[in-house]
Amino acid sequence: MCKWNKKSILICIFSSVIATVLIATGIFLSNTHETVECAIKEKEYYLGGEAVGIKLLASGVLIMGVERTDTELQVGDVILEVNGCKIETDAELEEYVALGEKLSLTISRDNKTKIVEITPNYNENNQKYRLGLWVKDSSAGVGTVTFYEKDTSRFAALGHAITETTNQYILPITTGGITKTDIYMIKKGIPKIPGELKGTITNDTIGQIYCNTQNGIFGKVEDRELFSDNITIELGRKEDIELKEAYIYATLDDNIKKKYSIEIEKVFLNSTGNKNIAIKITDEELLKKTGGIVQGMSGAPIVQNGKLIGAITHVFLEDPQRGYGAFIENMIEDMNKIEE
Repeated sequence: MCKWNKKSILICIFSSVIATVLIATGIFLSNTHETVECAIKEKEYYLGGEAVGIKLLASGVLIMGVERTDTELQVGDVILEVNGCKIETDAELEEYVALGEKLSLTISRDNKTKIVEITPNYNENNQKYRLGLWVKDSSAGVGTVTFYEKDTSRFAALGHAITETTNQYILPITTGGITKTDIYMIKKGIPKIPGELKGTITNDTIGQIYCNTQNGIFGKVEDRELFSDNITIELGRKEDIELKEAYIYATLDDNIKKKYSIEIEKVFLNSTGNKNIAIKITDEELLKKTGGIVQGMSGAPIVQNGKLIGAITHVFLEDPQRGYGAFIENMIEDMNKIEE
């Protein structure tokens, strides 16, 4: 007969726990993989490549940091009103703070509003009142749509998160939208100085942003006129990506979506995040205009063998002709987490 001592029992329990965790993890990964596989096989997608304006917040001021402990305000809260009056900029907030009086802030957190009271502190050094908060205005920029889903009109763009640049903190954006834009200028990229697409940001909102993740921004298109070409495209698996020529679709200062040639130089099959594909711009027209990958091209769809395989996400600072792309599967996985 086998005797069970205390050590044997503990080993058995520990092994069972580990096995349970591994099985549960396997089931989760399997379900996630099946969800993406289902999307690839059964859903239809329209190819992106259109430049859009991206508004981070619909209104209010985003709290990026909290320097005091005597408040329930949190990073990610959006200040919508001060003493019942709507605000849009940190300058407007500062006008109230300068009075040194207790403030009643209407904030948005997790799509719910609440009132929080806070009193500014007097700073002896600069002889001014401070709220002890680090805030960011509602701001906007230019990006590129990667694709949108035919049946649901859900869209994906950027291929990477919108972050606070200093600490690369992913902004908890749950309100915002994409707008029509006209690219009016291209700042050409050179080594160590990134280029940029400069475009007008209009009030003509064509879609709402629901989610901001490391693999892009996601939401729902409200006006399909932007995607008037309605080019449907299949999704490609990362295992099928080849080290050879591919194409990206982007919109430059002629405001027409065009196809440009690139080279797939390396594929990181086991990588996570948004640096999965190493690419090189080879198209002479694109290089002449932009010098390579520039800000505003993030999200430009990467197509190989007639299938959408990814999106441009980063540029190499030392060599703007080269950069990274994200797997389209990673973007699909994050988009499927959206809860409207």
